Amino acid sequence: MSRAAAAYIHGHVYTVDERKPWAEAFIVSPSGRFEAVGTNEEILDLAKEQSLPTYDLKNVFVMPGIHDAHTHLLLASMQKLNEIDIGSDSTAATIVENIKNGLSACACACAHVRGDWLIANFYAGGNFPDGKIDRKYLDDAFPDRPLLVRDISCHNIVLNSAGLERAGYDTEAQEDPPGGKYVRRPDGSLTGELVEAATTQAWSRLPQPPVSYVKEAILYGIGMSHRFGITSVQEASANTIYLHALRELEQENRLQMEVFPHIVHAPETFAAESQETLHDLIDRSDTFCSEHVHTRFVKFWMDGAPIPPHFTHCDLDPDGIPDEKKLLLSFDALLSALIKHDARGMTCKIHCAGEGSVRRALDVLEIVRQSNPAGPQHELAHCNTIHRDDIPRMAKLRITAEMSPAIFHETSLTANFPHIFQWPFKELQEAGVHITVGSDWILPPTPDIFPALAAIVERFGPEPGKTAEEVGGEKICRIITLSGAEAVGKAMEMGSIEIGKRANFIAVDRDLSRGQFAGAKVLKTWFEGEAVWADREMGYQIKKTKFVL
Repeated sequence: MSRAAAAYIHGHVYTVDERKPWAEAFIVSPSGRFEAVGTNEEILDLAKEQSLPTYDLKNVFVMPGIHDAHTHLLLASMQKLNEIDIGSDSTAATIVENIKNGLSACACACAHVRGDWLIANFYAGGNFPDGKIDRKYLDDAFPDRPLLVRDISCHNIVLNSAGLERAGYDTEAQEDPPGGKYVRRPDGSLTGELVEAATTQAWSRLPQPPVSYVKEAILYGIGMSHRFGITSVQEASANTIYLHALRELEQENRLQMEVFPHIVHAPETFAAESQETLHDLIDRSDTFCSEHVHTRFVKFWMDGAPIPPHFTHCDLDPDGIPDEKKLLLSFDALLSALIKHDARGMTCKIHCAGEGSVRRALDVLEIVRQSNPAGPQHELAHCNTIHRDDIPRMAKLRITAEMSPAIFHETSLTANFPHIFQWPFKELQEAGVHITVGSDWILPPTPDIFPALAAIVERFGPEPGKTAEEVGGEKICRIITLSGAEAVGKAMEMGSIEIGKRANFIAVDRDLSRGQFAGAKVLKTWFEGEAVWADREMGYQIKKTKFVL
């Protein structure tokens, strides 16, 4: 896409370039890259020489666009566009009413995307008698139409009787699958609640939405991401229809986001697709690569979610051995897959929500790295708890600690379960482990990570001559920009405001380098030099000819 070149002056520009961390102005080329970075005087002289239009930034804080290291762009967007929000505080007395209200509110938006299925979000099991939800709360109101409701972790669901029948479950004699559980009534029949791998059959029976809808949902997700300053994302659960939609959006010149889709290898639950077709997709993933789509990424789930009441994450036993019953993948299955993908140069992201899953993943990765020392840099997703002995191993094995979901950094879960939610930012950083942060948008209502960053800013501690807020602010600004670019192998293309890199940048209402994340608001977002978001409530607007401050 050809754009008019422009000079941006009078900015408070934090470049995240260690050699030159601050600038006043820069030039964006017609190709959407930074052509020059420097002082107002230097850039004004160049602008005059080249007859460029100039834009006064009025000393606003400017930094590179944010990299979201873990998002579910499609699933989160579908939640907003065609699924029912019942509120996580729903009880047995209110769940049906809230579903009906949500259905009425989104009316036709729910129709035909998943056939006649209704999908709602989110229930909390603890809000129901004896801490268990039951399909009986759903059946009277929805006797014939299949209904699926996610829990607050998004790992577990409840189906009404029509949903169980449509998905092919035996409500009386179904045996628990490996890595999953059917919650049962005292008489042995299914309550309708399905835990972890037990949900796979349900998701596989849901009709896939049409590509046209998937494209619009992705565009919605990109727009929401721009609103919060995000210009590049790692999609954590990509499948076939997702990549086809990205390809069409790219061909239509509508993809204003750097997308790094992690194609699901196993388990297939979040992809809602068979392992056979997913593995075939991984094998031919390079055919979907384009200017803004980078497909050398694969996703695994090692365990479940560290959320009550099921706590499906994998801990260590007293002897330091992972709890095999909580692992969703066998040692040999993960090893053979990682060896194959590693040899192809594909980065693997492995979901690890407990000390046991982290240790098992590292044990496997150690063998992989011995056979291919110069292989790609792999990632452990979440890293909310890591045994202290395993932190040096992560550094040695060149593992990225991807710290998501960001919302968990600032909720009461950390205080209520400190052994599960440790978030060892400082320890990882001191050990030399590469760190990124992701929103895990599907759990939170938006991909806004600023509240979470405000909660962790002091974890890095003060340094001589700098407060904890200043130290944390600088480190976090790098983590959410250049560190993200490094994790996906694109540090030469994005992540900082430097000559030759893509002109993806944002304006914020305060200086984030000083740790001022609490209440921070993105005023404007640019993607390759084009303004893609402006906060009109703050008096900013986008015009065709120029961006007005």
